[in-house]
Amino acid sequence: MTGLEAPRKLSKGDDRSSFTCGATELDDWFRRFAYENQRANNATTYVSTDGKAVCGYYSITVSAVEKSAAHNKFDNPSDPRQLPCILLARLAVSEQYHGSGLGAGLFGDSLKRAALLSESVGARAMLIHARDDQARAFYEHLSETYQMPGNPLHLMIPMKWIRANFLGPNYAG
Repeated sequence: MTGLEAPRKLSKGDDRSSFTCGATELDDWFRRFAYENQRANNATTYVSTDGKAVCGYYSITVSAVEKSAAHNKFDNPSDPRQLPCILLARLAVSEQYHGSGLGAGLFGDSLKRAALLSESVGARAMLIHARDDQARAFYEHLSETYQMPGNPLHLMIPMKWIRANFLGPNYAG
């Protein structure tokens, strides 16, 4: 990952046209909709570049999960019916950086950003809709995930775990 810039918010001038991660739906969304969604305040995209080209990105937004649909880890009687979450909407790495650790770095940045956001807005967990079993295994390897009943590709990471691991033990809550 040497030579890559730290993740920053996508800007209008970032060249999205040549980004290729190997997953057509992620490439198309990034090229066609990432900036538009950000401008409309639907999702915010963060990119890592080599100074010119985008090498990887992730997008986050707010979401909610019905408590009855969540893993029983999130079954606290005092919780509201809708559990507020930060949704990791998309994460992709350019093909030339596959296996470089960039994906793990972007995921870590998204977790830290979610932890910081959760200090200003309520968020019980980070929600992830993994695109396939390989993506699910990636997230499970790097964090404390809980599969949602009925959909093993929908994962939740407790905000307490994220805060403790990305903001330090004083933030475990």
